[in-house]
Amino acid sequence: MEKKWVNKQVSLATLAARIGEFLKNKDFEAIKGQTKNGYEIFAGNSPQFKIDGYINVTIEGEPNNFSVKFEHCTLRKKRYFPVLFSTLIFGGYPLIKSMKSAEDWIRLKRDFWTYVDNVILQLTGSENQS
Repeated sequence: MEKKWVNKQVSLATLAARIGEFLKNKDFEAIKGQTKNGYEIFAGNSPQFKIDGYINVTIEGEPNNFSVKFEHCTLRKKRYFPVLFSTLIFGGYPLIKSMKSAEDWIRLKRDFWTYVDNVILQLTGSENQS
């Protein structure tokens, strides 16, 4: 999912740092890097959120016109076993794990966007102060 903001004058470096703090507070291992258009953060391995794969956050644009993209990236290809076959052979574990991952992703996504909206409200005009 991607959201865009206009006329906020937000320091993108500070926004990236605050998003990194959010992910670390959720027990993710996070790596932040600067790109030519903004910042990119990769996060994974959270004991609190059992998400299959990793999280990618991209911040692009200028302080006055920028976007934040929040994506769930999977590491492996999905195997398409019929549900009944999978349940009989594996006891339903892959299905339950997949459902738990999806549930955790939805919960994290909701928390993330609430946090980002609040941070942007706090940081509005911060680029002018730098």
